Amino acid sequence: MGKPTVVVTTEKFRFLADQVATSLGHPNLRILEVGHPLGGTEEETILRWADEAVEATIQLLTRPITA
Repeated sequence: MGKPTVVVTTEKFRFLADQVATSLGHPNLRILEVGHPLGGTEEETILRWADEAVEATIQLLTRPITA
């Protein structure tokens, strides 16, 4: 649809996210990896991970899509 998209996954599930994206015909899907686990992690840590992910998110959203 022409809209930049990023899938967010935790480091533990990155390999699975890559496999699923490839199996669905999207081997170059933009995937952002964050810390693990999200559930049960202190809010302060989650907020730090979010702050650390901002630049990577911008880079993923603005890079050209490759076939």
